[in-house]
Amino acid sequence: MIPVSSWQQVAWHERRSYWELAEGERRDLREALEREAAELARQADLALEDYAAGPGTLEGQLVNGDVLATLLPSLRRNPTQGYEALEDPAGRASVHMNALGKRLRDRALARARGEPVIIFMGGQATGKTTGALALGPAFGAVFDAPHTDPEGVAFLLGRIRRAGCGEVHLAYTDRDPEGSLKAMLARSEREGRYVPLDRMARAHAWAPFTFLGLAPRVGRSLQLYHVRVDEEGSGRMTEGQDALASVRGRQKPAESVVAYQLQTVYLSLLRNPTHDPQAWYPRDVLAGLNRTLDDWRRSEADHLLRRFYEAVAQRGAEAGAGPRGASAGSAAEPGPGLN
Repeated sequence: MIPVSSWQQVAWHERRSYWELAEGERRDLREALEREAAELARQADLALEDYAAGPGTLEGQLVNGDVLATLLPSLRRNPTQGYEALEDPAGRASVHMNALGKRLRDRALARARGEPVIIFMGGQATGKTTGALALGPAFGAVFDAPHTDPEGVAFLLGRIRRAGCGEVHLAYTDRDPEGSLKAMLARSEREGRYVPLDRMARAHAWAPFTFLGLAPRVGRSLQLYHVRVDEEGSGRMTEGQDALASVRGRQKPAESVVAYQLQTVYLSLLRNPTHDPQAWYPRDVLAGLNRTLDDWRRSEADHLLRRFYEAVAQRGAEAGAGPRGASAGSAAEPGPGLN
C-alpha cells in the first residue's frame, strides 16, 4: 500500500528502529508527526479526499487506520519508525489520527447510503485486508481492523445502525499464529509496518470469543462468516450457524499460550536463518520486535539477531550479492538497543 520510496533503498543492516534512536531524534520525529496529524485533523475534509484518492482505500469505502496513517509525510519517509513513534505514549499524534479516523468512519457510512456494510475482524496478518479489498466493492462501507474488543464492536454496530445500514456482515478471519507471524514479517518488508508480539497475541486470543459473543444477533441484524486461512494464504469459509459451530469447535488457547507460541516461532526464525533471500526480514523490524519479547527471552533474541546479521553478511559475500537493499558482504553492526 505504501509506494516504493527511499526508505526501501536503505541497506538492510543500516535500518534502525525508532526505539534505537537517541531521545532527541525520537522527540523530533514525535513532534513532526504531531504537527502533521494536527494539520490533517484541522483540514479533515481535504485529508479524507486525499485518503480516498490513494491506493488500497476503495475510493474511501475502506476504513483502515493503518492506511490512514500513510497521509503523514514523516511516516511515509520511514514507515517503520513512523508507526513505532505513533505508539510511543510520549507522543500525541495518535490523538489527532484517532479523531480523523472517526471522521473517516462517519464519512464512509454517510456515503454508504444504507447499503450493506461488512466488518472484518481477527488477529493481525490473517488476511483481513486482502479480503476487504476483494469483497469491498460489493458493500457500501468496509471496516478493516482487529475489532476484538466486544464493546468497540457493539459501538460500531450501533453507529452503523443509526446510519441507516440495516444489513451488516461480519467476517472473522482466522490463521494459526505461526502463519500469521510469517505473513506479518513479509508485510513489514513491503509496508514497513510490524505488530508487537504481545499485541498480536492479545488479538489472536480474544478474537474468537468476541465473535462468539455476537451469536444472539445472528439471523436478526447480523450475518456471520468464519474464514480459515491456510499456509498458502487461501481461505475456507463457513457462514451463519456453521460459522459459529466452526469457531466453537476450534482450539482457543489463552493469551499467554499464544504469546509463547509467537515468541517461540520468532526465535526459531532467528536461530535458523534461511538461505532464501526472500526471507531476510528488515533489520529495524527485527530490532523492534525484540523489544516486545518477555524479558527472559530478550537477551537470547538480541544475541541471535547479532549472529543473524553476521550470517547474512557472510552469505552475501559468498554469493556476490547481499540481502535486499544491502551491498555484498556489508558489515552488520547492531544498533545501540542490541548491545
